[in-house]
Amino acid sequence: MIAMSVIYVEYIRDLLSSALTLRPNIIQELEKTILNIPYNEIIIDFSGVKSMSIEFAKEYLSIKHRSKKVINEVNISLDVEPIMNKALRSI
Repeated sequence: MIAMSVIYVEYIRDLLSSALTLRPNIIQELEKTILNIPYNEIIIDFSGVKSMSIEFAKEYLSIKHRSKKVINEVNISLDVEPIMNKALRSI
């Protein structure tokens, strides 16, 4: 018998916004959402995200690294990817 794992997909644009900036409670909402997902593997889908602040990216990556879950990102636009890379290098 083959065991199947479940991967949960969260669309960050639908959860937060298409313009991801550090605003009051946004990081707490994102962290709470990730922690409350009952699966160990999560895909964060960045479809439709048009912009992201470096501060948001750093906080998002901090949540990702603190979590015990496997979190992967998909559909990061060419405009947002350099910001994520810069945030990753600064951690």
